[in-house]
Amino acid sequence: MTRERLGKRKSSVFNTPVRKAVYAGSKREAKLISQKLSGKSLSEQSLCIVKKIYEVDGFLQGNVEARHRVYESHPELCFSQLFGGPMPFPKRDVLGMVDRFVLLEKKVCDLRSLVEAIRLKYRASRVAGDDILDACVLAVTAWKGGGRLRSIPDSPEIDATGLPMAIWHGDFQD
Repeated sequence: MTRERLGKRKSSVFNTPVRKAVYAGSKREAKLISQKLSGKSLSEQSLCIVKKIYEVDGFLQGNVEARHRVYESHPELCFSQLFGGPMPFPKRDVLGMVDRFVLLEKKVCDLRSLVEAIRLKYRASRVAGDDILDACVLAVTAWKGGGRLRSIPDSPEIDATGLPMAIWHGDFQD
């Protein structure tokens, strides 16, 4: 459903590993488990975030209170909500970065100084410019979305551990 909403930006959404794949001992094993249990393989991008998914899952499994405060989201979906449809240019394209920066400037006071401060602290080889903007749109979604967060799907299924299986985004109607 998220891919359909993103139109030509749908390739930015990659398959999420099933929980057993997250807890696998290797990338190869994770791919095999994912294929067997979900019928879907895992891209290198998916495999690169398995460690972070593992950390978040462990945190949420051990902290029931956090389950009502931590939401999964997707930056490209959040940008499309701000823009009113799929973004016209890829996020790593110069025009794509400019479009995203302009959208965020309307929501973040002195965004330029914030990005400059991040850039002074972290070299581009450690934190890419598009990743800075992605983090900003997720923060804006959490902050401005407030109680108006919406999920895809509208009525999320709950997994075996009690966590909703959804991607959340903001309703930016001011």
